[in-house]
Amino acid sequence: MNMRRPIFFLILMSLLLISCGGESRLAEVNENEIKKSINRSFRDLQEAAKSLDVDRYTSFIAREKFTFLNEDGTVFHSFDDFKKLYSEGIASVERYDSLEFDRVKITVIDQSNAVLVNEFKAVLKLKSGEVLPTGGAGTQVWSKIKGDWKLVNISSSSKPRKNAS
Repeated sequence: MNMRRPIFFLILMSLLLISCGGESRLAEVNENEIKKSINRSFRDLQEAAKSLDVDRYTSFIAREKFTFLNEDGTVFHSFDDFKKLYSEGIASVERYDSLEFDRVKITVIDQSNAVLVNEFKAVLKLKSGEVLPTGGAGTQVWSKIKGDWKLVNISSSSKPRKNAS
C-alpha cells in the first residue's frame, strides 16, 4: 500500500506536467497565429495607405468603437471625424515615394485584443510638387470583431523633420 501511493503521486504529477506543457504550447501556437493575422492586416493597411485608398484604409477600422489620438494632441472619438481628417490629408498627396515600418512589435493581450507599436519613415510627393520626408511612431490597438481584426485605437507621433528621414 505504501508503494502505491508514491507511484500514484508520480503518475499524477507526470500527467499534470504533460497537460500544463501542452497548454502553454497551445497558447504559444495560438499567440503566434494571432500575431501572423494582425501582421497580415497591418500589411494590408500599409498597402491601402500607399495606394491612397481612403475607403480601403478605413475598412480596417471598427467604426463604433474607434478612437484616435493625433500627433498634435487632438483626440477623435468619431470615426466620421477621423475619416474626414484622413481624407483631407490624403487629398493633398500625389503619391508615396517610400513608406517603411521599422521596429514593429505586436503584443497579444488575449484572444481578441493586441497592441501593435511601430516606427515609420515616409517620403511623400504632394500635389503641389513638394517632396516631404516624414517619420514617427504609432500605436494601434487591434480587436477581433465578428471574426476580423479591426483597429479600435490609433495613436501617432511625429519625429522632428531633421530626424524623420
